[in-house]
Amino acid sequence: MVKSLNFLYDYGEIKNNIDLQYLIDQNFIRLIEDRMVITKKWIKFSGKVNREDFISSLLCFYPPLLHKLLQKVYAEACIIGRRGDSKALYEFIDSIPEFVETILKIKDETIDETGEVKGFYQAIFNGYPQYPSILNKLKTMQLVENIEDVDSDYMGKNPNEIWTKGRKVTSSITLAKLDKNKYTFTPYEYRDFSVEEPVREVLSYPWKTFLTLLTMVALEYQTAGFEGLAIRPTDHNNYYAVQALDLYIFNTKGREVRVGMLNDFVYEFCLENDIYLFPDKAPEVDKVIFDMMDEQKIDFKDGEYVLNEKFKDLIYSKDIIIKNRSRKFKNILKDYIEKLRNTL
Repeated sequence: MVKSLNFLYDYGEIKNNIDLQYLIDQNFIRLIEDRMVITKKWIKFSGKVNREDFISSLLCFYPPLLHKLLQKVYAEACIIGRRGDSKALYEFIDSIPEFVETILKIKDETIDETGEVKGFYQAIFNGYPQYPSILNKLKTMQLVENIEDVDSDYMGKNPNEIWTKGRKVTSSITLAKLDKNKYTFTPYEYRDFSVEEPVREVLSYPWKTFLTLLTMVALEYQTAGFEGLAIRPTDHNNYYAVQALDLYIFNTKGREVRVGMLNDFVYEFCLENDIYLFPDKAPEVDKVIFDMMDEQKIDFKDGEYVLNEKFKDLIYSKDIIIKNRSRKFKNILKDYIEKLRNTL
């Protein structure tokens, strides 16, 4: 179960697994055909806690384990009450508001501490669970919000069909390429169409695709006769060193305005356009810029990071997927940038 949850944390979907049925019942994942796919509820929670707390919390939602843990803290709370420790009793009451109804329902039931339940203890609590550690875990679990999920479109074969409203995209930049998912966008070996190898490498990774399209938008602004946006270093004396990058927008009056960090710009764009990143955090696309520089797909020229000249020629002269089948998504990018240009 832990292995499956970790895989879902990274790749967003997995073959149907009966052990995870309880997470379907609680709307953390949904079954679409033969695939289990993470939901917005999962994604929202993933942005509030670290990976370890996230996985252990989902394990604790397993009903036989949860009920046993609730019985344990209730039994301890009864001892606290008889001892007259009002401060500790208040802490207990304040820590379990979302679980009160369940506690009242199961407090007098006989719930065996089965081998299955005990098997979770080491993974979650590093040993036998004690009252304070259970209470802390229950507090973390109550950070979960009930959020209605959105329909998941089938993964298409080009950027227009992949970068669509409602798409769930990994925020990680380090995942290995696996088989193509049916509903979530994670790295895979692009074989949907025959393309040149440099193009294949870009289309195989979400954030290499995104940055290629973003630098194409910047180039197309320049081709139209004016500046639209620019990606610039924060350390102007060492622009080839991996560093945080700034994004600048040129407003409709032609004034250059720093929007903020490139990573934050990408996160806000996805938020605005209902693209759901998992885990819910800004992707470190600034690091991808430097990877693409090493691959001669992006260059540093005239104070900003731009599309490599040779790669640009390949896209505009030979390629049809990035050039012609990303126009819809590039227009979404442009619309977002135009909105910023008109408001800054």
